Amino acid sequence: MTLRGIPLYPFDHEFYAALVSARSGFTKVSDHVVEPPKTGWGFEVKAGQAFRIVTVSEPQITDVCILNGDDPLEHYAAGTQLAIEGSHVTRMTRVWGTAPKSRPLCTCIADTVKQADVPRNIRHHVVYSAHCNPHHWTLYSGQHPRTCYDNLRAGMALMGLSQRYIHDNLNLFQKSGLDPHTGHFLIEGSESEAGDYIEFFAETNLIVAMSLCPYGGGGVEPDDWPGAEIPVFPLAVQIYDTGMEPLAWPQLST
Repeated sequence: MTLRGIPLYPFDHEFYAALVSARSGFTKVSDHVVEPPKTGWGFEVKAGQAFRIVTVSEPQITDVCILNGDDPLEHYAAGTQLAIEGSHVTRMTRVWGTAPKSRPLCTCIADTVKQADVPRNIRHHVVYSAHCNPHHWTLYSGQHPRTCYDNLRAGMALMGLSQRYIHDNLNLFQKSGLDPHTGHFLIEGSESEAGDYIEFFAETNLIVAMSLCPYGGGGVEPDDWPGAEIPVFPLAVQIYDTGMEPLAWPQLST
């Protein structure tokens, strides 16, 4: 996007091409499997590191909150993300934070999930879906099943943060979209396979809280919510030293 020929959101293609080319030389510093099912996890990533979320066995959606590790009031901004990058995340998509800094918090540098072509813009890794919570379930159904809000609260607690820091999140491995004619939210079962992953380069120090979605890989009919016992599968979180420092923001090179 440009204004009078000036790029509004400059992107240093050479830097990120070099970063992607160097991925085989990254050094793994941690590898954690998030389990048991229906739970949350929290972890830190240093600026210049990469973190990878991996499908361990079967497709599994994860709701992911991303915050500045030095100032968690700066966090993922779903509206900004949608306006700048579009409705889904994949390789070379930046993940944007809140004002006043309004900058990328991390950048996707790898995405191995392969998917069949489908109509209506239904793809993996949606940016605007957020999470279910116990308040809505109680209001509309009189029940309080396990929700991603509960799991994210547990993940935040592991990082010393309260539920007040939970915000709209990325829904990684979720295959969904909006019907262009009706505006209805559409979701299909994820096509991720064991070993598939999505990987992000940390532009700042980060705190990440994630939930194993209680509705598994997304291929669940609404009539089954929340009564059926829906299988939930583990995900792995791997952190790598990249040997590369993030660029200063704003990036001046294009």
